[in-house]
Amino acid sequence: MSVHSNPVVSVRGLSKSFVGKTVVSGVTFDLFAGEALALVGENGAGKSTTKNMLCGLLTPTTGTILVNGQTVPKVIGAEHGISAVHQELSLFGSLSVAENICISDLPGAKMRVDWAAAERIAQEQIAFLGIEIDARALVETLGAGKQQIVEIAKALLHASKVLILDEPTTSLTAVEREKLFVIIDKLKARGLAIVFISHFMEEIYRVCDSFVALRDGCQVGQGRLAEVSQRSLEEMMVGRTLEDARVNLAAPSQTPALEVRGLSSSDFKDINLTVHRGEILGIAGLMGAGRTEIAEAIFGLRAAVGEVRIDGKAVPRDVSAMMASGLCYVTEDRRKNGLFLNRPVRENLSAAHIAGFVQRKLRGFGFRGEKARAHDLVSDMNISVPHIENNVSDLSGGNQQKVMLGRWLATNPEILIFDEPTKGVDIGAKFDIHEKIAALAATGKAIIIVSSDLPELLHITHRMLVMRKGRIVGEFLRSDFDSVKIISLAASSNEGGQDAA
Repeated sequence: MSVHSNPVVSVRGLSKSFVGKTVVSGVTFDLFAGEALALVGENGAGKSTTKNMLCGLLTPTTGTILVNGQTVPKVIGAEHGISAVHQELSLFGSLSVAENICISDLPGAKMRVDWAAAERIAQEQIAFLGIEIDARALVETLGAGKQQIVEIAKALLHASKVLILDEPTTSLTAVEREKLFVIIDKLKARGLAIVFISHFMEEIYRVCDSFVALRDGCQVGQGRLAEVSQRSLEEMMVGRTLEDARVNLAAPSQTPALEVRGLSSSDFKDINLTVHRGEILGIAGLMGAGRTEIAEAIFGLRAAVGEVRIDGKAVPRDVSAMMASGLCYVTEDRRKNGLFLNRPVRENLSAAHIAGFVQRKLRGFGFRGEKARAHDLVSDMNISVPHIENNVSDLSGGNQQKVMLGRWLATNPEILIFDEPTKGVDIGAKFDIHEKIAALAATGKAIIIVSSDLPELLHITHRMLVMRKGRIVGEFLRSDFDSVKIISLAASSNEGGQDAA
């Protein structure tokens, strides 16, 4: 029970249907001043729909929303002191920080904007948040962390009661995340009620006081976080018992599958690594350490010097040559670089091996076996989709990720490089993807996982390399994994290179 007697906002029996299909049903909770509530659930559980009803972007089909105990007939967030920072930032890069923050309510009179007042308002908001940003700077010149702060400052102009934060840390470094948590603590102390949506359980327990858990559009639990374990909360969300924290991995062979020697570019120097058949090698490091750049260089997407050998034979660092040699690369940004969002699941699953389906005909050509293979992959990857002709954009983030993995697995690769394989997916999809990766390694595939999620690497890899400033600075076997040492190596200001831990 909250220490506050009266909620600032109450949600009672909130439901939403689209074209006769109910996507959220019977959601009920209270928001209290000075507290943060975690809205948790797998992708597709109904979190975004609930958020959008709460901030006025959607009108509930049934149910009521009360503000200070009074029912409001139609919720328009800003009018009732409710504002949201959505997962996709809504900033104008070519405008200044001040223009972005004040854009919905520019100060001035008689059709003239008082730009000095706008800059003053923006600077006051930023100062409260405790971050140094010039209100006159163009947003496009700011890093991801500061852009997130600008988005929060903009929302705060209208958030007198409730601020909703939807996946606010997905593009932030560890240092930027901690700064954001300090800001959230300030906002709670100011008396705001916070709704916090995140897939990262450690963040939820760091920031929030209570929780509401959704599954398949229905509320399946709520309470105080201090009274529920992380594992119990995760199992509540997915509706099944999850296995122990570490995947059971089969022992790798001693046969090298991939060898990288002396790989260098402007982003990294003298990279040497070997991945054996049946081995899952993790690459850890802070943002900017050069992890993705190395993965792209190995696959031939980035210019570099050095040698890549597959099964002992040197291979030109060319995408076609790498694919022909059995190597695939799964990008970290599925929406930007990985998927054809407005094309069917079928086409996305076959895109990497389309030549295998081409059937020449008297008049042109057609495809043979594509649909059957797509159905097999949907089943094998446990992809939740009504029909293979549905566009990928209709799927949840976890299912989109499974489509991208399934596309490359259809090429039957021997070596796989996964860059942030579970970025932005829920706990259930994450568990499924980890199990799939472990099963691939057990068949003798060689795997590299690049991830900024250290618990993920501790969970799923046989061996881990640690990068800092474009160099490998440490190596750990699974039996010697130590999160404190790994973080210390990754964050140290000392120079180093290719050191063994």
